[in-house]
Amino acid sequence: MGGVLPFAAIAMLVVYCFKSVSLSDGSHGIPEFLAAAFVLGIHKWKHNMLFSIGGGTVLYMFLVQMVFK
Repeated sequence: MGGVLPFAAIAMLVVYCFKSVSLSDGSHGIPEFLAAAFVLGIHKWKHNMLFSIGGGTVLYMFLVQMVFK
């Protein structure tokens, strides 16, 4: 149970984050998918959960507020 539970919790968080993304309205989910790809890439590179999630959050906020107004 202890080996599966962290992955299940992360999967539920990912589903929760992407549940309200509309591919037909607004920015078509581009900021969300770019930020998620950034989190995956940084985590594969640095293996630091805090750095990857924090960086993805900063990138998402930058994209939403500056690029996709």
